[in-house]
Amino acid sequence: MWFNDGLWWGNLWDTSSSDFHIFRFNAASSSWVDTGVATDTRANTHHDVLWDGTTLYVASYRFVNDGVPAEPGFPTTMRRYSYSSSTKTYSLLAQSPTNINNYRVEALTIDKDSTGRVWATWQQGNRIYLNATGTDGKTWGTPFPHPASLSNVSVDDTSAVIAFGPGKMGLMWSRQVGGSTDGMYWSYRADSVGGAPNTGWSTPVAAVSGQRSADDHMNLKWLDSSGDRVFAAVKTSFTSAPQPLIQLLALNGTTWSAHPIAPVSECPNRVIVLIDESTQRLRTFATYPKPSGTTNAGVCTSSGGAIYEKSSPLDNINFTTAKTARIVDADQYVHNVTSTKQNLNSAARGTANSGLLLLADVNATSRYWHSYDPSGGGGGDTTAPTVTGTSPTDGATGVAVTANVTGSFSEAMDASTVTSSTFTL
Repeated sequence: MWFNDGLWWGNLWDTSSSDFHIFRFNAASSSWVDTGVATDTRANTHHDVLWDGTTLYVASYRFVNDGVPAEPGFPTTMRRYSYSSSTKTYSLLAQSPTNINNYRVEALTIDKDSTGRVWATWQQGNRIYLNATGTDGKTWGTPFPHPASLSNVSVDDTSAVIAFGPGKMGLMWSRQVGGSTDGMYWSYRADSVGGAPNTGWSTPVAAVSGQRSADDHMNLKWLDSSGDRVFAAVKTSFTSAPQPLIQLLALNGTTWSAHPIAPVSECPNRVIVLIDESTQRLRTFATYPKPSGTTNAGVCTSSGGAIYEKSSPLDNINFTTAKTARIVDADQYVHNVTSTKQNLNSAARGTANSGLLLLADVNATSRYWHSYDPSGGGGGDTTAPTVTGTSPTDGATGVAVTANVTGSFSEAMDASTVTSSTFTL
């Protein structure tokens, strides 16, 4: 899904034509409107969608099941579309589609760097592969494996790309080979490097490492205004009840930190993360066991459950045990929540007043389910900040009269609210 021109859009399966079409979300009626614009005529394809403010990119690939090797002879394609704000329609651009690779794969993602290149990544032959277009954003080169030895992975591993910085293309992948080097790995390439796309990649670093610290689920976002702050919602392979099964990995400059979202005991799965810039919160959504009063309530299964939210302040990452139900089918399992690559409610990124829209599926009935909150929701920030430290400390002696007096708070403060009428020395 993506947000454009004050509207939400989705790339959804149309049952009447047996094609994937671009749909427009009608917020007033809480329904989806088929625009009739096809994005792929092939069934059993998975997609990744990128809206860059001018052009819509739709990558479409034939899917292989978890743990099954990539299979040659099945082109992965990318289509590009222009948008008319006067008619609220998308049009397929010339030279579309183009082929990214010639494999069926488990997962593939795309993103666009500051030079206009579109990048793609996937796992093939137990290696993390990439490909990139020229700066025209449409002419693909030759697929290549990431040059580092640590990109030699298992058949169950996947990868994802994300533009950040600005001026950098990041790559994260899982590594599950059954050793101490298992983990979630990160490498990046500066857009200014130029030259062949298989050169200039940084030496991989482990965002988290150790046996069972990785699984093949990851979803990445970049805090656009922050420089090198990247967030990745990932799954682990831990099995002990108190250990984290899903967690948030946060890059700040060059340092990664790990923050538990939910332990094994809560049975979470298929996590995504969104950044809400209006409330300055990290909002994660995942499948958890269904609530009481529904069929199969509380059952822990990989088939699905209900979609719940857990959120945290951006500047003090801490996901509590409390969670909010977002999508529940009383009779069936809901699974595979998705939303936009974009940050929510960001005027700078064209998503002002976007609110929140989530999409999930019920496999048993072949139905999409959605949850829409025009305000963005997330509970806002209802916890007052506290003073975590002062200098001088209370009762201190021998302090120079010229010493600065400082106070530290539990979260970032709006400087305009700290005035002589609200702060007393």
